[in-house]
Amino acid sequence: MPFDGITIKALTKELNTTLSDGRIEKIHQPEKDELVIAIRQRQAGTLRLLISANARWARMHINTDKRPNPTSPPSFCMLLRKYLEGGKIKEIKQVDFERIVHIRIEALDDFREWKDKLLICEFMGRHSNIILVNPETNIIIDAIKKYGSDLSSYREVLPGKEYIDPPAQGKFNPEKANFETFVQLMWQQPEGTNTSSAVFNVYSGISPFSAKEICSSGGINPAMRIDQCGEYELNVIYQRLKKLLDDISNGNSEPVVLYSGNQPKEFAPYNFTLPLTRAEHFSSMNETCDCYYKDKLNLIRLESLKINLTRNIKNSLDKANKKLFFQEGDFKAAQENEKYKLWGELLTAYAHQFKKGDINITLDNYYSNDTISLTLNPRYTPIENAQKFYKTYNKSRSAIKHLDKFIAANRNEIEYLESVLVAVDQCENPSQIEDIVEELEKVGYLKHRARRAKVNKEKSEPRRFISSDGLEILAGRNNRQNDFLTFKIANKNDLWLHSKDIPGTHVIIKFPVAIKSINDIPDATLEEAATIAAYFSKAKNSKKVPVDYTFRLNVNKPRGAKPGMVTYVKYWTIVAEPQSQKLLDLLNAEQNI
Repeated sequence: MPFDGITIKALTKELNTTLSDGRIEKIHQPEKDELVIAIRQRQAGTLRLLISANARWARMHINTDKRPNPTSPPSFCMLLRKYLEGGKIKEIKQVDFERIVHIRIEALDDFREWKDKLLICEFMGRHSNIILVNPETNIIIDAIKKYGSDLSSYREVLPGKEYIDPPAQGKFNPEKANFETFVQLMWQQPEGTNTSSAVFNVYSGISPFSAKEICSSGGINPAMRIDQCGEYELNVIYQRLKKLLDDISNGNSEPVVLYSGNQPKEFAPYNFTLPLTRAEHFSSMNETCDCYYKDKLNLIRLESLKINLTRNIKNSLDKANKKLFFQEGDFKAAQENEKYKLWGELLTAYAHQFKKGDINITLDNYYSNDTISLTLNPRYTPIENAQKFYKTYNKSRSAIKHLDKFIAANRNEIEYLESVLVAVDQCENPSQIEDIVEELEKVGYLKHRARRAKVNKEKSEPRRFISSDGLEILAGRNNRQNDFLTFKIANKNDLWLHSKDIPGTHVIIKFPVAIKSINDIPDATLEEAATIAAYFSKAKNSKKVPVDYTFRLNVNKPRGAKPGMVTYVKYWTIVAEPQSQKLLDLLNAEQNI
């Protein structure tokens, strides 16, 4: 994600036009290293300029996503409000093609006179900063990140100190270097340096990714060693970069975001040679940045929510598995106590042959024609010993009866929790995570939080596919939705599918007319629906997955069963391939209801 000099050049050109003479209405600081400045512009209305000094996500662009602000504004935010609110944006410019932007603002001072203030934005990874400077004296008024000589021997960023530019890297501005200088600097690179690395080393404001793209777009292999390049190859690279910068200067940039699946991978003000699944083009660089960072940060937030929720579910699952382990141990021990019934019966039959005080005895087992050796308690008579054997047996029989119920309930609980884990793994946005959280609160696995922070909740609908026969296939996203899909949306003659004995989603094939026989179902549609059921299950990474299917009328929900838990009869089984090309085609063609 190259937020480099090329991207900043395209952004500042747009911002300088869009925000020129715009009046600053309000300044917010939603994060410790992030500002949002509301700017009123006569033609465009109120726009929100986001400036971030985050070490990982340093950037600036027009932002459309509203975020909550702290109840008490930080001190830097209050200072900016004092100096800049009501001021006008006079100029936004990039400094020497570096990742530094100067925003010149004309605002009233304490004497009600219009004076310039300079907001300096440095986008340099962990050294990123936002600094307010008095341009008349070049003295720092304040900064969002302050540090003294103990952290940097080159410069101090503290109120009252002189502002010093970040240390130079010894690179050349690509807008000013001529071809002869470029060739000379390229050939001065160490032997063995590849071409893209040489471009990165020579030019300021060029990221390694952009250097590779500049070479590739001109047909030059980025991995080619610089000592193998002649003037022709270097001229191609020089002219390609020059044309790219001219296009941006003339407003002819081609902003694009590249996606791999639903994940944004790269963005730039030019077309890529990098092959990825999907490219989305935009009319402005600001829209491009806003879309890229919104999608990227939403994915990061989604992963964080998934990790936290998965941890809670696994804790409950571990407890259930531990409980099942002990229950099955008790059940096995109780089954072993079945022998006490036989011992009691045989001892009662042969009690007349023994007396009180006997310890070791041998009995003929008339069931198996062998003998059984028993140890008796000498304090009791043979009949009393037999009664104790019967008592132990009766306790075990009662335990088996109760343990059967407990083990069945515990296994149902484990099956439910594993199905929730599958649903969490398949969530595509925070609102789907919120659906599962609400489900777990309702069934008691999570404590209900009446004032839980709300996410931008969108109504979650089942996944929708169209089979090669033109039939609608629906798949639930979580257990509550599975119940709704199976018992509210599906008709009794629709086909219902689920991975066999494996946690997964409910899948429905909708039929426009009643199907009276299983033979009337199109084979291609059945195979595609089974593939979807296999893919959205715990066994999605397996080569082959058995999938049960039946008519919806054969599916029932037991009273008191947890969400998504059902029983079914009169079913058939098909083997599906969850990693087949047919599935990939279906996923790419998925339609949202």
